Amino acid sequence: MGFRTGFLPMAVALAAACTSGHTTVDVTILPHEYRVGDVVSAVPAPVVSEVVRRRPHEVHVHTCSSTPPARVSQFHHELETQLKAKMTLSFTARAC
Repeated sequence: MGFRTGFLPMAVALAAACTSGHTTVDVTILPHEYRVGDVVSAVPAPVVSEVVRRRPHEVHVHTCSSTPPARVSQFHHELETQLKAKMTLSFTARAC
């Protein structure tokens, strides 16, 4: 038994559609910068745009205790207006 013509491309497209949007994106928020991947900014907008572009199911924010809570809150507010994704938060000492 072989694959019918057209079955494989359709299966690949379906697999891609099923897996997109079900990822976790890691964001780092420090006292003076926001970071996701190669995008680093003093303001949240470019990082929010990159997260929205990736369309994750979940956004995990890494921050440290010296980061003002208002920075995390501002990021969350801007992200929430553009993307309905679950957001989790953890405190870390490695990036502080």
